[in-house]
Amino acid sequence: MYRSRGLFIGAAMLWLMVTLGFFVLDSTASSRPPIAEGALASLLTAYLPVLVLCVFLLLYLTRKRSPIEWASDFHVNIERARPELWLVCAYLLITQIGLGYFWNTGLHFPGPEIYERNTHLWHDVVSWMLLNGIFYIVIPIYWLRRTGLRAADLFRSMEWRRNAWIIAAYWALDFFGPIISGVNFFSLSGQQYAAGVPTSIAANTIGAGLPVVLLMHVILIPRLMVLFDCKLTVIILAGFFYAAFSLFDPGVDYGSAEAGALSVTYIIMTQVLVGMGKATFTVVTGNPLIHFITLHVLSARIPFDTEMYSNIVSGFQ
Repeated sequence: MYRSRGLFIGAAMLWLMVTLGFFVLDSTASSRPPIAEGALASLLTAYLPVLVLCVFLLLYLTRKRSPIEWASDFHVNIERARPELWLVCAYLLITQIGLGYFWNTGLHFPGPEIYERNTHLWHDVVSWMLLNGIFYIVIPIYWLRRTGLRAADLFRSMEWRRNAWIIAAYWALDFFGPIISGVNFFSLSGQQYAAGVPTSIAANTIGAGLPVVLLMHVILIPRLMVLFDCKLTVIILAGFFYAAFSLFDPGVDYGSAEAGALSVTYIIMTQVLVGMGKATFTVVTGNPLIHFITLHVLSARIPFDTEMYSNIVSGFQ
């Protein structure tokens, strides 16, 4: 294991400098990309609370837990862990740039575009699911099977009862948080719920949820954990990894150097914090699916995406 507190401090300083850089750029920008609208309010009311509640509080509440057997539970070859880390990071960056530029595809639908009713059709959703499914589900599963990891082995190490309170508390936090902040959810019709909720879960599971589970929580985090002796170092490095996953999220703009710089710095400023929250669930529990329930597909994505997917389904019909 490497001693890594210095690396954590360096990564934290990098995040801070990028954040300051965003606000300097934003103060002189002639226009800003849609993703960066209301940046300060979002940082203070959403992203920093995620850091406090999902990282520091959860680390404190689980501080007495016994260590997790990362190498055996996730079939990590310690001697190959470091090159495999570089491999998965390079794979993510290359595929994100390729999918974003050539297919207009990002982690969350509809990619770098903004959703507008009647402009995105069902085949756009299918295309997004297929592309992300091939690059971030099929290929990683093939590679993981070659390392010896099997789903049955992985599920046997998940302690669902022990982590039930984490799942319940943080699911409620991430589900109701967006609604309290103004996301339109409880005013939808029964037909919209019936069409939008299952479609949102199914589409996001394939297009966004499982890709993050496999690359970040099953491949990246266990290898970081066998290499570094500081949980916070693993968590912040995973946060930067997740930010790379978000380079073509809805609302980014790479049409000019100014817009591109604002998009990238905004993503690092915000999505590193979200990624740290997601990573903490796996770091403290050893269960790579808890974030999927509490801070991704089965929580906030349902309030955010139900109306959008119900509109798409109604257009398909």
